[in-house]
This record gives sequence, C-alpha cells and structure tokens, in this order.
Amino acid sequence: MRAEEIRIRDPFIYLEDGVYYLLGTTGNDCWNQGSNFSLYTSRDLTNFEFSGLLVEKGVLDGYKQLWAPELHKFRGKYYLIVSLFRPDRRRGSMILAADSVRGPFVPLTGEYITPQGWLCLDATLFVSNGKPYLYFSNEWVDPITADGDGSLYVAALSDDLKTLASRPKKIVSGKYCGFSREVRSGEAAGYVAEGPFAVEEDGKIALYWSTFSKDGYCVAKSTAADVFGEYTFERMIFERDGGHAMAFTDLNGRRKIVLHQPNTSPDERMKVFEL
Repeated sequence: MRAEEIRIRDPFIYLEDGVYYLLGTTGNDCWNQGSNFSLYTSRDLTNFEFSGLLVEKGVLDGYKQLWAPELHKFRGKYYLIVSLFRPDRRRGSMILAADSVRGPFVPLTGEYITPQGWLCLDATLFVSNGKPYLYFSNEWVDPITADGDGSLYVAALSDDLKTLASRPKKIVSGKYCGFSREVRSGEAAGYVAEGPFAVEEDGKIALYWSTFSKDGYCVAKSTAADVFGEYTFERMIFERDGGHAMAFTDLNGRRKIVLHQPNTSPDERMKVFEL
C-alpha cells in the first residue's frame, strides 16, 4: 500500500537495517479506543507493507484512548511508549518492552512512567551521553498549575526506564509561549503544548512540539543548551493544520520531519518533509 492509504495520527518512524518502521495512532477509532498498534514497513517511505501488531490483543484491556505510540531502542532492548487512559487511573504514558523491533511488546512495570496523579500524555524518550530522559506533556484540560497552561516537562529516567530519577522540570508553556491560542472542550478551556520530540542538533537540544496557533494545529521548534536548560522558541516548522511531529535522518543522510496532516478525522495522513 502507499503512504496516503494509511490513516494515521502522531506518526513515528524508526529506522533500522535499511528498513523504515512506521507506527502511530492507527485504525478507525483513533479518538475513543485509540491506536490498534499496527506496524508498517518500507524501504522508500512511499510504499508500505503491514507487518503485524506491536501489542497483542488483550494486553492493555481496560485502557482506551491509546495514543501516540513511539518506538525506541535503548541498550539492546526495544521500548514502546504509549499514552493511555483508564477511568480509575486517569491518563498517563506507559512504557512497554520487547526483544524484537516487531514485538510483541508487554508492559515494563504496568505503571505510568509519567507522574502519578498528573494528567499526562505524549511521553518520549531522549538519550544524551548514554543517560535516558523523558519529555512529556501535562495536558491542558487539567494542568497541575490549575490555570489552563498545558505544558511540557522533562525528567531524568532510571537506567532501567522503570521510574523517574528526578523531579520533572517545566520547560515549555503553552499559555505563555506567545503564539498559542486558547482551545475549548466542553467546559474546559486552556492552551496546548504536546507531542514533544527531542534530538541533538548542532550541539544543542532541539525540541519539536505542537500547539494551536491562529492558523490551526502546528509544529514549533525550541532549543536549549542542555536537557535541563532554558528552552527558547526558535521558529515555527509547520503551520498548515498538521502536527505531532518527530525528526529523523533518512537512508540518504537527509534530515526529515514527519507529522500528520490535516488534523481533522478521518482524513489525517502521514506527511514527510525535509528539514
């Protein structure tokens, strides 16, 4: 199948041994049940094959709104990070593990890796100098600041990725970034900062993240000198009704970014651009 035939939100591309692995919020019930954890493979980012399910049915029974799965490799093992919701546990991000890039993935601990009691999503793994860190979003509908400020945080992780090893630090504010517009859902109102993805670029930490600006869903780039440094807005990457991006280097050594566009269902599709 071709890329445009795959309905997907929050696309994530993992590259290994000349193969692109594509995953994200896939399936026909992306908002309620969430991702069906489909894995697709390609050698050209244009033609894809369905390669199975990363998580077997039944493993996450009781959870819904399974959003934005990401695939990472750390110290020889593969990890899947996914946002999910259960009424008695609220929303958080959980880490699953496997010995193969194709899974099957099972929960590493069964607990959220994001702070207990917070409403969180979109956690992502970043490794710097061999040390693991977790970036994540404190969701705008119920931020810990209680002022509608959906924000991004970073914390150190334990080497086994089972617990946070430091207090989370707030690094990006949706409300006070200077270009986000207020969004509403029912009686809730606030400002979005979500979909973080961090990479090292030119000796700095480059953080790609999404919010809603006057032109719709978008991707911004902020940079910092180090993981716990001050993150400064650098520029807008994409403003045309698309977002939740991640950056990667393709097989030809070119830096690219992948996101979903448009942001309306059921039309969302993967789009790849050169950075």
